[in-house]
Amino acid sequence: MGEMKGLTCAAVIALIAFSVSACASSHGATATGVTRAAVTIGGPLQVSARIVRSSRLIDSDQVRCTAAVTTPVQVGHVLDVTFRIRNVSRHPVKVPLAHDNLWLVVSGADGTTYDTRAATRATGSLGGPYIPPTTIRAGGTETRHFSYLRVRWSGPLEVTPGCELTALPPIRVAVTAAGRPSASMAVADVAAASGHLLDHCRPQTPGVAVIGQIDPPSGDAPPMQARCSLSLEARRGFVVAHLLVVSPPTLQGVHIEQPYERLAWLAQGQNAEAVAWEFVVTRDGAISVDSYEVDATKPANRMAPDWTWTGSAWQGPGGSRCGGFGGGGGGVTGATVEFVSVCS
Repeated sequence: MGEMKGLTCAAVIALIAFSVSACASSHGATATGVTRAAVTIGGPLQVSARIVRSSRLIDSDQVRCTAAVTTPVQVGHVLDVTFRIRNVSRHPVKVPLAHDNLWLVVSGADGTTYDTRAATRATGSLGGPYIPPTTIRAGGTETRHFSYLRVRWSGPLEVTPGCELTALPPIRVAVTAAGRPSASMAVADVAAASGHLLDHCRPQTPGVAVIGQIDPPSGDAPPMQARCSLSLEARRGFVVAHLLVVSPPTLQGVHIEQPYERLAWLAQGQNAEAVAWEFVVTRDGAISVDSYEVDATKPANRMAPDWTWTGSAWQGPGGSRCGGFGGGGGGVTGATVEFVSVCS
């Protein structure tokens, strides 16, 4: 029998049979699986989902950190991890619970390793003011949700959660996918998912750049001449697409650095921009999973407007004064585009 909603019979059997065995090690570390109600995956097909947990004592055994993940997860969707930090001592303790104190290392079956701490350092996507440690009363619990990382790796995944400097026992998470599209369908789906960004700069063949222009979503900013290209990487049941937009088209030396979808910053004193935008594409369409943008502008007494794709519309304009350089990344719902053409 052929495929059913992108899952072969063998894959269905393997997925239903998938389980996480309980294990234990020193220092109060455990990893367990707890069966949960069935969920619908790929239409009428019913696959049993389970919550898997990993736990370890930290901070001189005063605190127990537990991470919980639901398996399977659908490719392109958020790897939603819930951290519960419980004070098991008899007195209040202070625990650092800022975003960078709770982390994940994800190892895919395709050989890719993604460390959220390294991603933060590479992209500079998480900043902001200092967040002091949280005081947890004796016997009290704090909960934090880690819900910005979208799955773009073949499964099963080995997910290692971490609290502060301590790694918890790894968790195995299955990945479902609706099946790989053809190359032409993947190109069309990425164009459709990018909010008309490629209307006049649309790649036709993976790996072959085209010269065109990028138009502002609104207002009177002049369009940007650009070079647009799209690369495709086949995975188990899906495709990873990397879109690169470079302006001006003659700008050289720009490439996407993996696995964190990073671009090197551009030199000052020019009007230039590069946008990297990563998608997961299945037979159900394209989903934005990451993005990064860098720009540089010549000094001028005007503002360069920018827009950010929200998944359904371009939000903006924001902007910055001409005469600087910078960028940033970690955008899940969509890319940011700054119209440096205003600064010409």
